[in-house]
Amino acid sequence: MPQFAAIIYETSRPDPTGPDFASFMGGYMAFGEHAGGAIAGGAALLGPETATTIQVTGGPDGEVVLTDGPYAETKEFLGGFYILDAEDLDAAVALARRIPAAFDGGRVEVRPLMPM
Repeated sequence: MPQFAAIIYETSRPDPTGPDFASFMGGYMAFGEHAGGAIAGGAALLGPETATTIQVTGGPDGEVVLTDGPYAETKEFLGGFYILDAEDLDAAVALARRIPAAFDGGRVEVRPLMPM
């Protein structure tokens, strides 16, 4: 069965240690229950402030430049992803439209995985 990445872009997220985080995650838990066996994997990422961006000039043994934070300053940030088992793109979109970020100010990008 084809697999699709549902890449989640968020515009905001409550503090994981704060009182609003449980209700925020509740929407994602409900999605997981709705999707049933269609979720083949995935992960939530910590916020963009925890990112380290790596740039290497001169090939694999070249100079490494590390920067704290994400690659680009944007309104949206990569919040996580799901790997979905779906018959086709239409079925993957039908699942992904229920991911809370899609209707909560963010976006969800659906992309087929490359067969390996």
